[in-house]
Amino acid sequence: MRIAQVTKYFHPHRGGIESNVLGISEGLADREQDILVLTSNIPRAVQTEEISGITILRSRSFFTFYNDPFTPGIFINLLKEDYDIIHLHLPDPFNSVYALLASRIRKKPLYVTYHADIIKNRWYHIPFKLAYGVFSYQVLKAASKIIATTPDYVKDSQIPKKFRDKVLIVPNFVDSGKYIPELSGYRIVKEHSLENKKVIFFLGRLVPYKGIEYLITAYKKVKEEVKDSALVIAGNGPLEPELKKLAADLRLEDVTFTTANEDDIPEYYAACDVFVLPSITRQEAFGIVLLEAMSSGKPVISTKISGMPYVVGDAGIVVSPKDSDALAAAIIRILTDKNLRVGMGRRARERVEKEFNKECAAEKTLKVYRSGGKLV
Repeated sequence: MRIAQVTKYFHPHRGGIESNVLGISEGLADREQDILVLTSNIPRAVQTEEISGITILRSRSFFTFYNDPFTPGIFINLLKEDYDIIHLHLPDPFNSVYALLASRIRKKPLYVTYHADIIKNRWYHIPFKLAYGVFSYQVLKAASKIIATTPDYVKDSQIPKKFRDKVLIVPNFVDSGKYIPELSGYRIVKEHSLENKKVIFFLGRLVPYKGIEYLITAYKKVKEEVKDSALVIAGNGPLEPELKKLAADLRLEDVTFTTANEDDIPEYYAACDVFVLPSITRQEAFGIVLLEAMSSGKPVISTKISGMPYVVGDAGIVVSPKDSDALAAAIIRILTDKNLRVGMGRRARERVEKEFNKECAAEKTLKVYRSGGKLV
């Protein structure tokens, strides 16, 4: 089959959806499927290229509206390129229009992976949310099958819940050959003067829904109990000045802000003792970074949001969102109990190898295409 993957961003843009589309595309290409990725030219890259047997067509974006690039070239490519099915990745308002119209005009089956809801809670978001809600309903209604990454997210989300009879679960995944327990983090430890420290690690964009302020507040209590601890926050974003000020106001030592180079990320996981993702809204639908840390053999702490408890399983601890005391207690428990820490790390790696590998996800996706959604 020739499969047109439609996504607003793609590699080298980094993000959970981008990782999913790349990995699924590679896995399907390995199974002798012909993969065409239609995406925006953000960040700027070669307009047409092949990576790992995948053909990528990047089109110019004229503007971005609520993090959604207006890229009409994707619609043009959907009308002129040859393919057998369309696989759309949501949320993506503009591409939803293109994919639905192209599916109807060219009479091609439409498949949808529903990664996350659009979370916009200000009063001026209401017209946008109403319009997108109506249109996304039509897209999901037209879809042959809907793929979700966790059962928890389907249960809590209003839109895919209405089409539960055609929703199938294909979990996200991680490259378990890239993130490995055997990797040394010594270079990172030395670079940030973390010798003889128990390292708490966060990786992600410094944006409100990540809840990083609750982690920093929790660390004040952790530091009182575990004096040889250190907190490393890797990422960038609009909240960086505010978060640095919070750490300074709390007079916290051993808090390091850094921008981790893509190639260095596995070593950051290797250097830490526990990974924490303290997200506070459903904008965090899955948490790919949890899988990266788990694949690296590290215990994880997350919040009871979306699909994250499903991801963590017995590989860590989940706490209520916006609860710095509970977050601190979980961190202290893991840092002060080596047997617990090692056991959770071992189970984390085992869970990734069993449940969240690329080969399994690609095979399930291919079976969705071939059998009309019935996993066999």
